[in-house]
Amino acid sequence: MKLESSVVWHRRKFLVPNAVTLGNLFCGFLACIYAGSNRYEKAAVAIGIAILLDGLDGRLARRLNATSKFGVEFDSFSDFISFGVAPAYLLYCWCFRELADEFGVTVTFVYCLACAARLARFNISESSTSNFEGLPTPGAAFAIASFVFFSPHVQPSLALVVFYSLFALALAYLMVSKVEYFSVKRVKFDDVNKFVMLGIGATIALTWYSNKVGFMALATFYCLSGPVGQILRKRKDNRLKNVA
Repeated sequence: MKLESSVVWHRRKFLVPNAVTLGNLFCGFLACIYAGSNRYEKAAVAIGIAILLDGLDGRLARRLNATSKFGVEFDSFSDFISFGVAPAYLLYCWCFRELADEFGVTVTFVYCLACAARLARFNISESSTSNFEGLPTPGAAFAIASFVFFSPHVQPSLALVVFYSLFALALAYLMVSKVEYFSVKRVKFDDVNKFVMLGIGATIALTWYSNKVGFMALATFYCLSGPVGQILRKRKDNRLKNVA
């Protein structure tokens, strides 16, 4: 009996991380539904929840020793919907649909294409560094969602179209670039800092609901941290060469 229950648990434990990934996929799908019906704030929240779930499924799989090729592929497809299609469609509906329909389709498709390329590169990457190479797709989705969440009911204008076109294309470039970004995978969840990370998560959640400016600033800081960090590292290396 004990052997049978052990076998059953071994099979069922794979369902746990995949169920979380399914939640990620559902949130991305829901964000598209909300965006299409002009409920932009809810769409941004759905993308935010998808980001949290995406950070959880891989950790659960490793903790339960339930990693699988299916899980990896399922996670990638879910990420493409939640962090590629959903934010692109949200940005299109929110900013481009009324004033720059065809142009907006082109811009947001470029974003989707970069997201797909970023995910494909991540799956075949054999990089030894603990950092991300290129802006991670949740980070790009986080940036779009935070800006929409900050001001869900804007009056479309040519200035906004130009700004968010450059914004989306910049995110697309950063995703396919080789700029290094900090990865939360470097953070070890030992018994001490579980509570610290829980506190950070609670702070982010409170920021989301009580301080939209702070949340948008957090997204902007992370997106800029990669290129700014690279510039600072190059300057430091050049100074060391000059000293030598």
